[in-house]
Amino acid sequence: MSYLLKNDDITLRISQLGGELTSIFDNHNAKEYLWNADPAFWARHSPILFPFVGSCKNKSYTYQGKTYPMMQHGFARDMQFKLISQTEDEIWLGLNSTKETLNIYPFRFRLELGYVLFNRCSSWVLLPSGF
Repeated sequence: MSYLLKNDDITLRISQLGGELTSIFDNHNAKEYLWNADPAFWARHSPILFPFVGSCKNKSYTYQGKTYPMMQHGFARDMQFKLISQTEDEIWLGLNSTKETLNIYPFRFRLELGYVLFNRCSSWVLLPSGF
């Protein structure tokens, strides 16, 4: 599923999968400003990298004597975010820790991601928080 934010100037598309921004479209000049995710080169647009940016040595890390597996750039980009709220020019999505995430990342968390339109501009906010 994807969400849409639109004003006279800009249209944003945001995927529920990974909370990823998938399109920044200029309504006046019909120009797309975001990478098209061509799988021949790189099949993502603008992934959310959480809880790690980059790779862990041997695809794992150790915390308090226990080793946990971790894929490159974490797991949030491959999870379904839930809609928290949406207005005409703002959307907030959230991701909470689960039994599955606690098996690979032993911390409870709530990750909130917001996209906002301001005339011809857009911005996003990322708010990770522990419990």
